[in-house]
Amino acid sequence: MRKPIIGLTPQYDYEKNRVWIGPNYPEAVRAAGGVPVLLPLQATKEELKTAADVCDGFLFTGGPDIDPFRFGEETIRQCGVVVPVRDKMEENLFQIAMESNKPILGICRGIQVLNVFLGGTLYQDIPAQFSSKLPLAHSQQSGNSVLTHSVIIKEETLLSRILSKESIKVNSFHHQAVRDLAPSLKTAGVSPDSLIEALYLPGHRFFLGVQWHPEHLFYTSEDALNIFKAFVNACIG
Repeated sequence: MRKPIIGLTPQYDYEKNRVWIGPNYPEAVRAAGGVPVLLPLQATKEELKTAADVCDGFLFTGGPDIDPFRFGEETIRQCGVVVPVRDKMEENLFQIAMESNKPILGICRGIQVLNVFLGGTLYQDIPAQFSSKLPLAHSQQSGNSVLTHSVIIKEETLLSRILSKESIKVNSFHHQAVRDLAPSLKTAGVSPDSLIEALYLPGHRFFLGVQWHPEHLFYTSEDALNIFKAFVNACIG
């Protein structure tokens, strides 16, 4: 059986002027049965479509902050580095993926761009803009595979169908988060302090965004691996 090809969005390093990707993303895709391919950062939409046509699904990876102008806001001082060329590349890729109804998985920054591209907004900085009686460590100091808070999974959602659980424990490395959910999206999971941790798009072949980093957990967590397996399997059918 032919293995599905998964297109991964790239990172950009300003200091070294290089395009790269963390190794855990392609390793997680391979562990789930897919073949990872790094997509070009700088390409016209037509060039990107040519590259995307060989892919069976797309993984929107983690990375820097999203330009607040993209969701109609001025930039606050707590917002981090933005990479406009990546924002544009991912917007073009998103349009291609939606037009072809190919499976989409978004991780960390990935969940955020999926929400923004469909008309949602973000907290530019959680400590500055979000208050809760339960100040969770959304940007943990511990290692990548350490679990730091829970995610409460909503019933009858894509995530609940994948994991068959009411809650899971996750790692967390973000200072931005989904604020206003895009009109077409549905919440699939929330943190105990009520931030959106997972979302999905009903009716799409496979469309899931998660705020945590399952690519750092798939070695030891069946839940993390099952997210990648569900995504890759959707790319086969």
